[in-house]
Amino acid sequence: MLELDSTGAVVVGAVVFLAFFVRGVSGFGSATIAIPLMVHVVPLKLAVPLLLVLDFLSTLATIRIDRAQLVKTEVKRLIPWAMIGVLTGVFLLVRLPPALLLSGLGVLVIAFGVRTLVRPVGDQAVSRWWAAPAGFTGGLFGGMYGSGAAMPYMIYLTHRLRDKRRVRATFSGFAIFDYAFRLVTFLLTGLLLQRALGVVLLIGVPAMAAGFYLGNRVHHRISNEQALRVVAVLLILSGLSLIAKVALTEG
Repeated sequence: MLELDSTGAVVVGAVVFLAFFVRGVSGFGSATIAIPLMVHVVPLKLAVPLLLVLDFLSTLATIRIDRAQLVKTEVKRLIPWAMIGVLTGVFLLVRLPPALLLSGLGVLVIAFGVRTLVRPVGDQAVSRWWAAPAGFTGGLFGGMYGSGAAMPYMIYLTHRLRDKRRVRATFSGFAIFDYAFRLVTFLLTGLLLQRALGVVLLIGVPAMAAGFYLGNRVHHRISNEQALRVVAVLLILSGLSLIAKVALTEG
């Protein structure tokens, strides 16, 4: 059973609030920001399912899918590869040493932060066969880290679908399946059956709701570019803090 003292509980609540505030402002980044910070006080194998449940609940509460804009063929192309990636990622999460997982997560988060900050632009179309590496990579990141999954999916869809409304609707439709499949996989592997998960959910759900609500209120007051720059800096800092934690622990 997780022994979470008052300081740890405050950290969990503050990190979840910050992560979903950022998601409310920018539309993404909750797990990618939260997990590298949260593993300073709770194990990765607890932080990943916690953020998955919170992300799923917040998505159900706010999702709007324009079925007329949803491109079902792209969803069908991504699904099988994402399933394979999720299964592989969960297997690695359960089997690999925590230090190796945390180091990999730190590098991944920093890479996403740098990419978000630089925001390289490319509008060339890509082949439908790119659904395989995009789906597998997104599923792998989601299963192993609970973060970074959206990036490969969005990169693929934005290079396949020119209309932003079609990208948003297609990703939203796919995201429901992605979250649901990960929840089932986590349940079957026992990651959702940890008694400690109930403890952190009691802290996380109200913090998520408050952060998401305030983030949405701020959303219209700052530009998308400003929001992305803040997200990028937070990703880089959280990734660096995670790598420092691993280095100090192993040193």
